[in-house]
Amino acid sequence: MPSPSPASVDAPRVVVIGGGATGCGVARDLALRGCSVTLIEYGDLGSGTSSRFHGMLQSGARYAVSDPSYAAECMRERRTIARIAPSTVEETGGLFVSLPEDPADFAEAFRHGCRAAEIPAEALDPDAVMAEETSISRNVRQAFAVPDATVHAWRLVNLLADDLRRRGGSVLTRSQVSGFEIAAGHVTAVRYAARNGSEGRLEADAVVNAAGPWSARVAALAGGRVSLQLTKGAILVLGHRLVAKAINRCRPPSSHDIMVPTGTVSLFGTTSEVVGDPDTTLVRPAEIQELLEGAAPLIPGVRALRALRAWAGVRPLVKPEHWPEGKPLPRRHAVINHGEQGIQGFFSVSGGSLTTHRSMAEDVANQVCRHLGINQPCTTATTSLEVETVAGPWRPVQGFQEVERAGEARKLLCECEAVDQAAVAELLQNGAVRHLHDVRRRLRVGFGPCQGSFCGARLAEMLAAHHPDLATEEELGRFWSERLKGAVRTTWGEQARQMLLSDVVYRGTLGLRLDQAVLPREERR
Repeated sequence: MPSPSPASVDAPRVVVIGGGATGCGVARDLALRGCSVTLIEYGDLGSGTSSRFHGMLQSGARYAVSDPSYAAECMRERRTIARIAPSTVEETGGLFVSLPEDPADFAEAFRHGCRAAEIPAEALDPDAVMAEETSISRNVRQAFAVPDATVHAWRLVNLLADDLRRRGGSVLTRSQVSGFEIAAGHVTAVRYAARNGSEGRLEADAVVNAAGPWSARVAALAGGRVSLQLTKGAILVLGHRLVAKAINRCRPPSSHDIMVPTGTVSLFGTTSEVVGDPDTTLVRPAEIQELLEGAAPLIPGVRALRALRAWAGVRPLVKPEHWPEGKPLPRRHAVINHGEQGIQGFFSVSGGSLTTHRSMAEDVANQVCRHLGINQPCTTATTSLEVETVAGPWRPVQGFQEVERAGEARKLLCECEAVDQAAVAELLQNGAVRHLHDVRRRLRVGFGPCQGSFCGARLAEMLAAHHPDLATEEELGRFWSERLKGAVRTTWGEQARQMLLSDVVYRGTLGLRLDQAVLPREERR
């Protein structure tokens, strides 16, 4: 990796709003081109849509028939991410399988679309696929192997932010944009309010709004317009890695057609519901049943499996002007130059996916640089995000293998995900995080079968030792409330008994109070 090149003191000042994959990618891109960049995020990095999806790093095969150009973009970017950030990618591979109820003629269209988009797609023997993937239907008619993968989204987002900091940029988390200052038709500053009650102001020569489903709200604060269709998608978390590869139904993209192995669990999704509020992430009981019914043809025994939790994310699709009513919106991203709306130096970017976040960032950064008179090419596709040479791709099994080698010498904090105390201590010592949820996201603490029943208290103890002023009981109460929120609708049978036991640990033994604002209304007691 070339040595960092911090921006000079007279470098153009750019504020990027939104700390998901796209916002972090935009900030890094502009820092590499010599801008002085500040990234501002309402919560923790990657705590929005970037972490509320099925976890797949797409080959683009899913869109090979419906949108070949977007499919080709996904394939290019999937390769790029694996090259510049290998420690974030688990090379699972992917499968597209045809079941009896899937359109018989789609497989041929799929094969042709993959060829046109330059996506490797190999026809496989269905019997061999069913022998390898023992949890899926025994009625596979056709099967194709594609280079899908899974991605550790939080690790990717934090690698982007770390590289931004190395290049002289800064990151403000837990800070909400409250307004803009505009003079003579040009944006000149961004105002914000921090969670601790303080207020601040960031001078800017340009502003990029990469707030995902919240980008229309952010644009409106400046008097700008972004037309979005917000679609909520719910995902069910199952308690084991039921499949070895990311499994897709070989049919036109729709709901309930993806099963993805990630860490020690499997994710199945998604639903699709148009919503009006980007904060609509509560999963209703009916959606759980919809997911189970949708999963049954692909995973016949799904109702007998342990469902750990469910969550939902909101996808922001850009709605072009004069788009025909009823026609599916394109998945490709769009850049809005608000100079056309009378606000010079203000840009919004939305749509796309985590897989294409880098190309989205390049697109909007090119427009920002033209506005600022910067003649520097994009280098994000060839500049590694890894500070040191890594052993290879992300391997969730690696932690368990190291435990077996080290034995008792390796002290675990989270048994389910094989997270050791040393990894937590290192994260806390570098000063990057001070909240329980921040550690949880970065290291996957509490993601496994026990859902944090035992490791949560251990993590709180380590946090208290490093940050004596932290309201540890409050942090732990919020942690358990979030775990309950995702699990309360998926508990039945033995899983319900497990959750009751865990609740006794937190509220009975530890005496913690639930964060009532987190829970569904009917569960607030």
